[in-house]
Amino acid sequence: MEFLLRKEAVSETLGVSLATVNNWIKTKVIPSPDVELFYSRNTFDNIIDKVKNDHERLNSRANRTLQKGKAVCFLGIKTKERKDLLINLINDFEESAISVTEGVLALSFAILRSNNIIDTNWKKNKSSHLDKLLSEWIAKSHDHDKIKNFYARYKIANLDDDILGAFYQSILNISEKSNSGSYYTAAELLHDIKISANKTVLDPCCGSGSILLKILSKNHAPSKIFARDIDETALKICFINLVLFFNDRNVALNIIKHDITENSSNDLFYQSDSDKFDYIITNPPWGSKFTAQQKEHLYKLYPDLNTSEIFSIALYNAIKMLAHDGELYFFLPHSFLNVATHKQIRQHIFNSSHKIHIKILGKAFKGVLSDSILLHIKKSNDEKKVFIESTDGSNHHIFLTDITSPNFIVSATSKAIDTLIINKIFNIKHVTLHNDTIFALGIVTGNNAKFISEEKTSGSEAIFRGKDIAKYNFLKEKYYIKFDPTLFQQTAQEQYYRQDKIVYRFISDKLVFVLDKENRLLLNSANLFIPKHYPMETIVSLFNSDIYTFIFRKLFHSTKVLKSHLQKLPLPILSESTHVYIYNLYNDTFSCNGKDLPIFQMEIDKILCKAVSIDEKEYRYIKEQI
Repeated sequence: MEFLLRKEAVSETLGVSLATVNNWIKTKVIPSPDVELFYSRNTFDNIIDKVKNDHERLNSRANRTLQKGKAVCFLGIKTKERKDLLINLINDFEESAISVTEGVLALSFAILRSNNIIDTNWKKNKSSHLDKLLSEWIAKSHDHDKIKNFYARYKIANLDDDILGAFYQSILNISEKSNSGSYYTAAELLHDIKISANKTVLDPCCGSGSILLKILSKNHAPSKIFARDIDETALKICFINLVLFFNDRNVALNIIKHDITENSSNDLFYQSDSDKFDYIITNPPWGSKFTAQQKEHLYKLYPDLNTSEIFSIALYNAIKMLAHDGELYFFLPHSFLNVATHKQIRQHIFNSSHKIHIKILGKAFKGVLSDSILLHIKKSNDEKKVFIESTDGSNHHIFLTDITSPNFIVSATSKAIDTLIINKIFNIKHVTLHNDTIFALGIVTGNNAKFISEEKTSGSEAIFRGKDIAKYNFLKEKYYIKFDPTLFQQTAQEQYYRQDKIVYRFISDKLVFVLDKENRLLLNSANLFIPKHYPMETIVSLFNSDIYTFIFRKLFHSTKVLKSHLQKLPLPILSESTHVYIYNLYNDTFSCNGKDLPIFQMEIDKILCKAVSIDEKEYRYIKEQI
């Protein structure tokens, strides 16, 4: 009987979602399964070869994990001379036939020789931890002499700048870096972290050890340094970096591989009751990709967290590993503070009564679009505030009593006056869009170049992107599509497009809404909702107010307007006569093409301010913020 593979094996092998695989089948990029949900081995192999050779598809943003390009990663190396050296090292490697691990080993020999840690004529032995590591490592290579002497012409000074880690990151495929979610932590982000030399310190996601190189002093006891990671080559680099840092081939270091896929002492987040550390400092991977089986494993291991997000799990276990009065520093995406996915770990942290400091970093990591934060937790027993440091250096605090269920959102960019205004708005009697509203996405074609045209043809109709939406209005139509849901990757039910609806920009740092009464089609950067019990004209008029953009920015700090955001926005309970007044004012304004729009919005804002008790001074403050 021929061996069959499930459809999920395609997504796991290629590192794409099952939805993407289903879309490829739908659009005939790949064939349908041979038997129900299963492929034959021959069909499966043909699919993998086809997709990997389809450069246009692999180079698309959606499938970045399959790119094969390489880019130099300087990891904080700043001088031209040192950058040129790194580029030359990479060029030599690219012209060779040696593997990535052999390239790293070859450069390790060159750096260790250059700094007199090992002799020029070094031979395999086990006289020290370093010698044992090198001996076991080179035993796996095919040409020992070639590897040992590959970079013999280079004299590489030890500047504690992790040039070895920079080399490794540079020669890795982009796909490998994307899958691991690892990005370089700049030295300036670590400047304020002070580590006592007699204290234990752990980096549980250490990579090549670049964080340790920046926070340790030369007089720190090596036996008190602990490093963990899942990448064996990175761990070897970390070991060699610390050997160079202490200038000691006999240095005893606690460097251990931990594997997240195993529920054992090899688990990345495994800890025994005796593992307690004075400092835990790391930049954990963000958004690492796991198979369905791995995710299921993590959900079972951590039912209280209800997540497979690696940084939440790392943080959860790191807190348990802190010694009495221990301190933890974690670099995290800003979304950690306000996205519902992370509410359980936020609840766990803010119910602990530890001292919590959050430093807002903005876009601190090269190659990462997300804003970031530095979370600092110090174990204590009776703390009632969360301390916030803004990007401008100003400081404020949030009372733990203001970080409440169900989502435990932290409005870290809000100052005292912001919190006062937001509390005013939320404390009024209001309803939300949570239970009685239909939400739907714009069309995802799967191939815009194929399905979207700038010319109107027979059978085509206008389709609108997020960019084609202004407050209260659609801009002039620019793109056209022949609507056939069977061809597209994803669409809402057609009836949702073909009725009165509220349309909004999905990618935006402000709220932009328009009421559509002409059954328009939407592309996926424009989404829609259809409320049942609150007038559409009132919703559009309120949500387009700067007051609601103020709420959105302060609460969610996002460049994406999510369904969950809109479901939390309060809609004041207004009298029937007020709704009728807004309805008539809306129709009067837009029957004249909106020429009196500023006057209209001022009148809406006046109604809103009265409903939520915002005074003139607070209103001016909101306008200044927007």
